[in-house]
Amino acid sequence: MGAVLAAIVVLVLVGWSVSVHCRRRRERRALLSVLAQIRVLRQLVEQVQRHRGLSYGVMSGERSLEARRWSVHQQVNQLLETCQLYQPSLHWHGSWHDALACWTQLEEGREEQDPESMLLIHNEMIRNLLATVQGLAERHDLVCLGRLAPQAEGLWLELLRNTEIVGQSRAIGTGIAANRQNQAGARAKLAALAAQLREQCYAVLARLSSDPELRSLVDHPVRAAEDALDVLLERISALLDSPEPGIDSAGYFQTATQALSAQLLLVDMLLARLERRALKSG
Repeated sequence: MGAVLAAIVVLVLVGWSVSVHCRRRRERRALLSVLAQIRVLRQLVEQVQRHRGLSYGVMSGERSLEARRWSVHQQVNQLLETCQLYQPSLHWHGSWHDALACWTQLEEGREEQDPESMLLIHNEMIRNLLATVQGLAERHDLVCLGRLAPQAEGLWLELLRNTEIVGQSRAIGTGIAANRQNQAGARAKLAALAAQLREQCYAVLARLSSDPELRSLVDHPVRAAEDALDVLLERISALLDSPEPGIDSAGYFQTATQALSAQLLLVDMLLARLERRALKSG
């Protein structure tokens, strides 16, 4: 009788162990799938931001940017096709459907839209893409990581949101430089964005570099991101200080792109750490 009971106990324990192992594997696969979705959406945000800046520059008179705009337009469509792989998950996010509707608007009215309308539709699309990323991150605890407050490794989301400040600065500044004239409304927007860059972008970089676990990993990229922001703010000041900007619009676009890419590099590094953590958890 004792042997039978022992065998039953062993079977129960083995079954429980197998069940836990299978559950962890399912959770790991689900987490890796979500991180893959976020990576594609992060690329989509980047390309839509680039498309916005190039479009605003072209529509403001800088025709030399047209070929690059067309190339980026094709990349956005390719990324949207890739996102179809994740449609069963993305379908439940209203912000995703709103983002797709914005792109349809941009495609249908590409020739008729004025620069300001085009800019606003791009802004709305990016806002919805970021909301979709945030929804995925919150559902799978990719910011607080089991704690009550956002963790250093979870700062990838704040960094990604901050790219939109840089991205809008790129679009509006490129438009001002392309027009070569005093545009009071655009200048006021750019000045407000410059203030946001100073207030928000440096703060998250400082938090990253002060984290003892991440310091050695992010020290160099953080300093590079800070330097790129410094240069961008100098170019913005030059635009705002001159009544008739003499800054090359393509050069300004490139300067802002370097600042944005430096932020995205850190986003990618932190997402890679989360992926490695998920793999180890299995």
